[in-house]
Amino acid sequence: MIVDRVENGRLYEPMHKQFQKAFAVLRDPAIAQKPDGRYSVDGDDLYYIVQHYTTKPIDQGRFESHRKYIDIQALIAGQETLAWSPIQGLEVVEPYDEAKDIMFYRVGTIQAQARLEPGLFCLLYPNDAHLPSCQVACPAAVHKVVFKIRV
Repeated sequence: MIVDRVENGRLYEPMHKQFQKAFAVLRDPAIAQKPDGRYSVDGDDLYYIVQHYTTKPIDQGRFESHRKYIDIQALIAGQETLAWSPIQGLEVVEPYDEAKDIMFYRVGTIQAQARLEPGLFCLLYPNDAHLPSCQVACPAAVHKVVFKIRV
C-alpha cells in the first residue's frame, strides 16, 4: 500500500505503464463533475469508477483483494479510513470470483490504517488486502474515484 498526495503521482508513474494516464485523469478537476459510473480510459486495461456512499464502522466491513487489477483510490469529497493488511495469513471468507476480480477475507489483524481525504490517494497491489469505506468518527458521505489498472 502506498498513500501519498495526488500532486506526487508523477513519482509513481514509472512503476506501471498505465499510471501516467491514471494520474492525469485524477488531476483533472472535471472528474468531480462526473456522475456515478464506470469510465474507460484504455478499455479494460485502465478504467475508473466514480461513486457516492456513506462510510460505515470498521467492524461492519471485510478485507478484499484483487488479482487482475491494481487500485488507485482517491476521495473527491469527504473522508474515510482505509485499513490494510498483507493477504498472507488472512482467512478467506468468500473465494476468489474471477468475473468480479475480488476475494474477501475475515478482518483479522489490521497492520495499518490510512485516513483518506481529498488530495490524497491510496495505491493497492494484488497482495494488499484492503478494507475501504470505513468511517473516521461517524458515518459520513463520500465522493470517491477508484482506478482499476490491469496488472
